[in-house]
Formats: sequence, structure tokens, C-alpha cells
Amino acid sequence: MELINLVAGILLVLFGLRFLRKGFARIMGGDLLDWLQGFTRTRTRAFLGGVAGGAVMPSSTATAMLSVQMTRRGRVSWRNVLAVLLGAQLGTTVLVQLVSFDLQDFNGLFLAVGAFLFLFVESSRPRGVGQSLLAFGFMLMGMGLLSESAIAMGSDPAVEALFAALAELPLLFMLGAVLLTLVVQSATASIAVALALVSGGQISLEMLLLWVLGANIGLCLTVLMAGWGDFQGRRLGLAVLMVKLPLAMALAAVVLTLPGLPPEGWVGGLPQQAAWAHTLFNLLACLAILVAPTLERWVNALIQEPERPEKPAITRLDPLLLQNPTLAINAAMRETLRVFDALHLMGETVMQGLRQGELPPGVGMDIDVRTRDMQRVCRELTEFLDAIPDDSLSPEDQALKDTLDDFMRELPLIVRTLGEDMHDEVRRLLEHDTASVEAARPLLLEAASRFTQQMNTVARMLMRERPELGRKILDRKQETSRWLIQAKRNQPGLPYAAWEVLDGFQQLNRRLSGVVYVYCHDEPGAEALQDDNGDEPQVVVKGETGR
Repeated sequence: MELINLVAGILLVLFGLRFLRKGFARIMGGDLLDWLQGFTRTRTRAFLGGVAGGAVMPSSTATAMLSVQMTRRGRVSWRNVLAVLLGAQLGTTVLVQLVSFDLQDFNGLFLAVGAFLFLFVESSRPRGVGQSLLAFGFMLMGMGLLSESAIAMGSDPAVEALFAALAELPLLFMLGAVLLTLVVQSATASIAVALALVSGGQISLEMLLLWVLGANIGLCLTVLMAGWGDFQGRRLGLAVLMVKLPLAMALAAVVLTLPGLPPEGWVGGLPQQAAWAHTLFNLLACLAILVAPTLERWVNALIQEPERPEKPAITRLDPLLLQNPTLAINAAMRETLRVFDALHLMGETVMQGLRQGELPPGVGMDIDVRTRDMQRVCRELTEFLDAIPDDSLSPEDQALKDTLDDFMRELPLIVRTLGEDMHDEVRRLLEHDTASVEAARPLLLEAASRFTQQMNTVARMLMRERPELGRKILDRKQETSRWLIQAKRNQPGLPYAAWEVLDGFQQLNRRLSGVVYVYCHDEPGAEALQDDNGDEPQVVVKGETGR
């Protein structure tokens, strides 16, 4: 039974760490990558930003992934990214400081307040606070189970003999910490296990310090493994290993050569001493920032950039982002907004030619290139979205994922209608007499303006996570549809090419507005109805009716 409780406690700590990371990502709005990159202009700012980022997202794997992503963008100095990573690993020690105190008496308070905010508050940031409090409560529950198991197992003579043998083999004990950290991919969880084992009374201060050093070595290997898929990630992992491995081995030698260290006279009890040892070790490692240029030259010499054929970058979707579904959804959102920008530019190029009465030379070739690029983006985004696990997403992120996926499946037709088809139709229209072009121009420019406004509203709804804008989008869709019908009725002599352009905008209006039905489907107070002619659903958003 004690073994089951031990395993359950470890799993609860790991679950709490993951849930805590998601809660902080919700509080930050999922923009931690951009927020961190804003600190990277200097090494000092990069270090301070890394400390703050590590404190709010206590995950070595996630911070390594973000660091690799910043390096891939190509606008951040390699040594500044190293400062971010070392600072983030120092920041993650804040959580170890918290769990080192006996806060289990307040566990019910954390769970009650967290559950209330997470279940009954709709705003994203308060829900993130609630999720973080729940996660911390889960970690305290796990620590409680681990402590109870350690106390129960500590009275077993076999366990006593095991720890006595490990005390005679300190390097083996240290290796166990390395392996456990690699398995759980978290130095925080590994040290939390050691803090719980202190309750059993079998771990001395020397063993606890060696465990902390082993956990930090395992953390270096975890970072190296997390970034191994990219050569910049390998460089970062190797740099951290070159900094921390010699430091850990030197401190381990000091601990082993000193006479028995009495726990009295140090800060707090054994748990607090372990937490401070973890913090001070990472603080010493941060001194490597002072010699970052030299370290950078060594690492670049050991891991040289591979030769690869030139290939234009289409998206900035790093597969490592899939390890954090919240970051992955936000990355997909950023790439989708870039698609919106590309659609704006493509449509505006054609409309500018209509205003001037002549399409610019080479515009057809430019549209072909943009079309191929957006089709490739569409394929990459679709594959990326399919790889995001649904069971790891919150209801809001799931709705956003479904909406982006639906938009990607509509995108090829939108691109063709707004690009190649509209270019050909406007080119044919401009071949007509001046009077016909003058009669059609205001209508087509107005239709383009309405479509641009609709795209801006859809982008604002998704980017700011405001489902209530769905009503405005659906109202505008109906208004634009009626306007297009009236425009064709009031101008019976329009050239056929102008009618085709207006039909194209009608098609775009319908397809672009379709994302509302997906995005608002699971919102509280939203339900699908049928309109009078049964043509398409009517959506009620936040208690209001929109069409």
C-alpha cells in the first residue's frame, strides 16, 4: 500500500507541475515567448526576463523549448538566449522554496479557492489563477502522500538497510537523482520526492545535498534532450551541461570530503536547506553569463551548423511547441494572423489596380507566389493542428483549435477566390469601356471594404478570445449579403466580369463567417438554431441572438 501511495504522490506532483504551467500560461495569455523575447536586447535584461519566466512557468522542458524557439527566430543573440535559459532555471527554484515549507494544513484553502475561480469565473486570467492554486494544492497532496509513505516505509528494516547502504555509496545515490530527474523530466519533482523522504528520517544532510546536485545534472541532460532535434537546441543543452556538470561535480567533491555536516546552524530544517542549496547552485551557474562569449565559441566549435539547402521559411511552427498545447495553439494563432495579413495584401493589390484602372505589371505572378505560399502554410498548419492532443486542451483552447482547423480547410477556396479568380475577373473588367468600369468600380471597392472589415473582426474575435463578436460578424454577414443582392439588382447593366467579382465576395462572405459557428458552438449561452428558410444556423451568443 505504501508503494502505491508513493507512486500516486509522484504522479500528483507531476500532474500539479503540468497543471501549474498551464495555469500560468492562461494568466500570461499564452504570449510568454513574445514576452521573453522582449527582454533579450541585452544579457542583463535577458537574465532578468528568464528568472521571471522560470518563476511563472516552472518547467525545464518548456523553458528549453522556448529558448530554442527564440534562437530559431534568428533575431536574438545566442549568448542572450543562454542568459534567458540560465535565468529561467534559477526562477524555477522558487517553486522548490515554496514546497519546502509545511503548507499541507492550508491545502483545503488552495483547492477551494482554486476550484471556485476555475469553475465559476469565465475571465481567462482569474481562471488561470484558480488553475494555478488548484495545481499547487495537487502538489501539496502529492507531497503529503509521499511523506506518509516515507514515514511508513522508514520503519521497515529492509528500507533502513537500503538507505544505510546508499549512505556508503553516495555517488550511486547521486546517480539515482539524475535518473529520476530524466524519467520525470523535472528537477522540481525530483527534489520534491527527496523533501518528502526527509520525513522518514533516513536521509542525512550530505545525502540531501548530493540528491540536489544530481537533480541539477539530470536537469541539464533534460534540456539537452529537449533541444536535441535542432542544432541550436543541442548548442544550448551542451552549453548548460558545460556550465553545470563541472560545478556539480566540484561541489559534490566538497560535500564528500568535508566531515559530517550537522543540520543545526543552517537555514531552517532539512527541506529548506535543500531548497536553498538548489537556489544557490543555480545562482552560481548564472555566473557563466559573464564568460558567455568564450563559452559560445567553444560550443559553436563543438557543434557546427549543418549544411542544408536553402529553403524559404513559411511558418515558425516548431514541433517542440507540441509539448505544450497552450503554446502550440497560440503559435498556430500567430501563423493564422499572418495568413490574414497575406490575404489583405493580395486583395488590396487587385483593388489598387481597379482604382488606378490598370493592374500593376507582374501582379499575376506575385499572386501565384502568394497563393503557393499560403497553400503550403495551410498544409503545415493543418498537420500541426492535427498533432495537438485534444485531451490536453481547455474548452477555450479546444474551441480555438477547431475554429483554426475549420478555417484552414476553407482557406484554399478563399485564397483562390480572392487571388487568381478575382485577378482574372478584374483584368477582364478593365478591358471594357470606361463607362462600364466607372459604374462598377464603387460597388466593387465597397464590397472589398466590407470584406476587409469582416476579416478584421474575425481576427479580433480569435486573437482576443471574444466570442461575443460572433454576433457582430453574423449581423455583418447578413447585411453584406443583402447589400450585394441589392447592388446587382440596382445595376442591371453591369459587365459580367463585375457580377463575377460580386459573386466572389458573396462566396468569401459566407465562407469567412462560417468560423463563428465553430468558435461559438461550445460557448455558454450559445446554441444553434435554424433560420426561417433552413439555409444556415442562427447563433445565440452570450444570451443574444445574432444571424
